[in-house]
Amino acid sequence: MNCPACGTDNRDSARFCRRCGAALAETLVSPANRGTTPPEPTLSETSTLPETPPEAEETIPAKMSPESEEPGPAATSLETLPIQETETAAAHALPVPAVEEGNMAEELPVLPEQTDAPGPPQTANAGAASEPTAPAAEPEAEAEIEAVPEPDAFWRDEAAPLQPAPAGTVIDGRYALGEVLDMEGDRILYQARDLQRCWQCGFDGNAPSEAFCVRCGAALERKPEVRILQVRDVEAEMASGERVVARLAHEGHAFLVLAEAQLPPQPAASSAGAVRLVVGQRSVPGQVRDLNEDSLLVLTLSPVSQSQTGPAVSLFAVADGMGGHEGGEIASKLALQVLAEGIVRDIALPSLAGEAIPDDGILSRLQRTVAAANDAVYLARQKRNSDMGTTLTALLIRDRQLFLAHVGDSRAFRWDANGLQQLTTDHSLVATMVARGQITADEIYTHPQRSVIYRSIGDRPTVEVDTGVWALAPGDRLIACSDGLWEMLRNEGIQDGMMAEADPQAACDLLVSRANAAGGDDNISVIVVEVSKT
Repeated sequence: MNCPACGTDNRDSARFCRRCGAALAETLVSPANRGTTPPEPTLSETSTLPETPPEAEETIPAKMSPESEEPGPAATSLETLPIQETETAAAHALPVPAVEEGNMAEELPVLPEQTDAPGPPQTANAGAASEPTAPAAEPEAEAEIEAVPEPDAFWRDEAAPLQPAPAGTVIDGRYALGEVLDMEGDRILYQARDLQRCWQCGFDGNAPSEAFCVRCGAALERKPEVRILQVRDVEAEMASGERVVARLAHEGHAFLVLAEAQLPPQPAASSAGAVRLVVGQRSVPGQVRDLNEDSLLVLTLSPVSQSQTGPAVSLFAVADGMGGHEGGEIASKLALQVLAEGIVRDIALPSLAGEAIPDDGILSRLQRTVAAANDAVYLARQKRNSDMGTTLTALLIRDRQLFLAHVGDSRAFRWDANGLQQLTTDHSLVATMVARGQITADEIYTHPQRSVIYRSIGDRPTVEVDTGVWALAPGDRLIACSDGLWEMLRNEGIQDGMMAEADPQAACDLLVSRANAAGGDDNISVIVVEVSKT
């Protein structure tokens, strides 16, 4: 029998070509038809292949070549090949050693039927006799790769939370930390005090130990409050609406000094939002002088139109005249007269007409009115050819805002839950000496030149006026007084009087009585205004 693949002549009973191993016939040749030419195999006759003889296992390599791993025409079932393509399949078959004719039937077991799935040929003992081939190990390798978690390139240890600094810690030698206002994430907000900035003029070159401002002479007992934010990074970005004044580092921590929060705009004045003022006043000559050159002004205007109460305007002022008989008392009275006329004309009447005057407009009109009072006293001084003049401390209250104008050494205070706070600066020689460190703060009350002032109403054609604005709250008390009161009692005595008497008029009477008892060296005048709810 000739091999259809290579043409080699084989025995009639051979199933495989002795040269190339190609399949020759499906069934064995019986003795009856021995010597006859077997019929040409058809497609159905080649649908199954016998198993590889045991002897062929020794010639099969342990691992298949890369060509045998990929599916291709050689791995396709013979049922799908036309008859002429069996030559190509036979060419790729493994060689089969020649066997003896008599043992062919017993030594060639039939192979199981092939399937469409490609793969290497299997042997009966392949699992035990040979090591796993490369394709069999690939699924396990893939499983191992999938089982290993990918590392997180952004993983880090959680940072320890920020810890608040102890109260009283001084940052940059200037800001003393107080209570913690808020803690959120990597932010700690503190209430702090600025130890260098003047609360009145804003000068920030004062040393923390200074008792008076070097620039304006204001007593530095009161320290401006600021907000300080502790963060992790000194270059941290701020939320919308927050503005950083300074970025500071202290003991490895970052602190940001925030700009002062702006007060929200005050609602339009009405009976619901207005405040009620309770006023007390008292003025006496004292124990030494016969003439009282002081003058007081208490003026309240509350316009009502169509059953609606407009913005109430209240004016309180103390003027301490200088120049003796027909000098000091005339100057103080004239200054307050011009002041009252200007406030009514420029502030009260426009408010009654419905004009909405902003806070800066109120302050500028008050300052302009004080300048007019200075001009009036200066002209009167020239006409009389005298040295008369006066101090002037004016407090204007509209709703819950205090507007202050000040010239001379009379004083204004606010007394609240925080104690007594001086709102004005003395324009005197001794106050300047204290600011320069030439005398101590206590020497103001005993120094021989304590009555010498360098700024007053009527002394020059023009005058520089100190001004300020403060928000008021129910329970606040305002005190305006001449130097005849505060020199006798000092700030501590004024505070004691506020604590001793709840009624403003009773407080005035007590303060004047104590000042007289302490010596009464000068005229004594005082106004006490209590802010309460309507």
